[in-house]
Amino acid sequence: MTGRAWLDIDGFAFIIILTVMNVIIPVAGEGVRLKPHTDILPKSLIHVAGKPILGHILDSLKPLVVDKLVIVLGAKGEQIVRFCGQYRYDFRFVKQPRRLGLGHAVYLGARGLKGETMVLLGDTIIDTDYRKFCAGPTNALAVKEVDDPRRFGIVEIRGREVADVVEKPEHPKSNLAITGLYYFRDIRKIYNAIAAIIRKGIRTKGEYQLTDGLRYLIRRGEKFRITKIEKWFDCGTADALIETNRHLLKKSHYYRKRRSVLVNPPVYIPDSVELNGAIIGPNVSIGERAVIKNSIVRDSIINRDAVVENELLIRSIIGEKAVVRGKFKKLSVGDSSMIELP
Repeated sequence: MTGRAWLDIDGFAFIIILTVMNVIIPVAGEGVRLKPHTDILPKSLIHVAGKPILGHILDSLKPLVVDKLVIVLGAKGEQIVRFCGQYRYDFRFVKQPRRLGLGHAVYLGARGLKGETMVLLGDTIIDTDYRKFCAGPTNALAVKEVDDPRRFGIVEIRGREVADVVEKPEHPKSNLAITGLYYFRDIRKIYNAIAAIIRKGIRTKGEYQLTDGLRYLIRRGEKFRITKIEKWFDCGTADALIETNRHLLKKSHYYRKRRSVLVNPPVYIPDSVELNGAIIGPNVSIGERAVIKNSIVRDSIINRDAVVENELLIRSIIGEKAVVRGKFKKLSVGDSSMIELP
C-alpha cells in the first residue's frame, strides 16, 4: 500500500509517496530471566534510558505510516494497553492465552491483516532505519553475526538470498542470527504458513516457531533477502538491559544542574527526581520521583519512586518503589592493614 503527503518548500508543493504498512509487536513473553523485575511489570515496560522498552520501539516507528499496529499480549497485558494509550496509532490488542511460541503469537496477530507488514519483538531494540529495511522488492529478515549461533534462529544464505532458516541448531552452518525484525510483502502468506504447521503439529522445542513458518514458505519458493544489523539489543537479561541503557543514553539524555550533585553524563534524570549529596553517572537512567541521597551511582537503572541512600551502586537495577539503604562506616586502620567490607 502507498499513501501521499504534501510537502511545501518555499511555495512549491511536492507529493511524497509513503509506504503504508501494518506492524505486529508480540509482547507476551514472561521475562523469566529478568525476575524479580518482571514479577509485577511486563518485560516490555521495564525502563531503559528514561522510558519503557516498548516506548523506545513505538517512538522508532514514527517515520513510518502505520495502518494497523497489533500488540500480542500475554500476562499483565492490561498494563501494556494502558501504556499504549498515550500513542495515537490505530492499535489492535490480541491476547495469546497460552505461550505456544513466537510463530503462534504472529499467527494470532496476523489474523485479518493483509498487505505489507513488519514484525518486531517487544523486548528487543534494533537501531536501524525501518523505512530502508522495508523498501526492497521482497520479504526481509534482519540478521547479525554472532559468536554462538546455537542460541538463536539461524539464517543460511545463498548470495544475499535466504536459502534456509533453522531454530537453535546443534551444528549451525551459519553464524547469522535472526534478530527479531521481519518484513513481509503480504502478511497472509506467513499467516497461512503458520496455520499449516499448526495443523500438522510441527513444533520445535515444544513451540510453534516463526522459523518453521519461514522455512515452510522458503521451501515453496517464497523469496527472502537479508539485512545485516549492527546494533541489536535483546533486553532479556539484567546485563543486556544495562548495555542497552548505555547505548540509548548516547542518543537520549537529559538532566538539569543542581546543587550538591555531581553529574557525569550521559544520564537521564527527570526534574521530579530528588537528589542530595550524590554523584550520578556516567550511564545512569533514573525514573520519575526517585530519591537518591549521599550515594554514588553509575552504569545503573533506578526505576521510578525508588529510594537509594548511603550506597555505592555500579551495574545495578533498582525496581519501582524499592528502597536501598546502606550505612556509612567510621574506620581507624593501621599501617599495612587490609580491610574487606561487605
